[in-house]
Amino acid sequence: MAKWPARIAHLLRSDIAKGVTVKVERPHYFYLGDNLALTKLTDGHFIYVDPKDESVCAHLISRGEWEPWIWKVVVGLVQPGDRVVEVGGHVGFYTLALAQRVGPDGRITTFEANPRLVALAARSVRFNGYDSRVDVVHRAVSDKAGQLRFSTSRQFGGGGHISLKNEKASEDSEIFEIESVRLDDHEFGQVALLRIDAEGSEALILSGAEVLLSQPDIVICMEWDLIQLRSRSKPENMLQSLTEKGFLFWRISFNSQLEPIEASKLLATVQCDVIVARRMPSLNY
Repeated sequence: MAKWPARIAHLLRSDIAKGVTVKVERPHYFYLGDNLALTKLTDGHFIYVDPKDESVCAHLISRGEWEPWIWKVVVGLVQPGDRVVEVGGHVGFYTLALAQRVGPDGRITTFEANPRLVALAARSVRFNGYDSRVDVVHRAVSDKAGQLRFSTSRQFGGGGHISLKNEKASEDSEIFEIESVRLDDHEFGQVALLRIDAEGSEALILSGAEVLLSQPDIVICMEWDLIQLRSRSKPENMLQSLTEKGFLFWRISFNSQLEPIEASKLLATVQCDVIVARRMPSLNY
């Protein structure tokens, strides 16, 4: 959970931390009571948020965006009619943009284990008129179906994760049991993009997606956090498995470019976001 303040500080490093005045114009924010708010994103969508969250939701409220260099790449990877699967959908800030991008002939399935975030995401999907093309699924995703323990924090809502064996709830966090599923237990059809942000459970999720990964044109976008990955799996094994399947790796730069990176270099990289595909993906900005 401790990574969130550092990540937030990093987002500000290019402006506030350098002494640059940041102009903030956020007139479209409505507090609805009972720790529920509605705010407008820079792409024009309205989204329901939790004003108590100091990580993702705080940025959506104050700036209308979250990690925009990654957002630009993710949206640029899909086209009208595409099928997209998300694991770790949070309140739906990617979901809304992807739903707009794929259009009425496309489909989005987004999995989220945190019950409060699921409710917010589903509400935002309905508000923006995408409920006919988006499925918001309240499940954890792992390498096996069954029950698992999941940890959430109200203060840092973006840090929800599959609970470690001996993990105990803190003053701000809650640990509960939730049903988990394998991606291969679902029929998605041809998937253009699999987006994963699962706080270190990426290897487990991919282990349960062997059939999905056999699709030749699938592109994966996932967070790479070496410390979190090592707490739940051996990232070396995950990279070897992906490499044997013919996948290559690209790191997303802060100017939304894809930079080729070898698996061995990833193992020396503490944190970034990566694109995994069998050929260089085209970006449609």
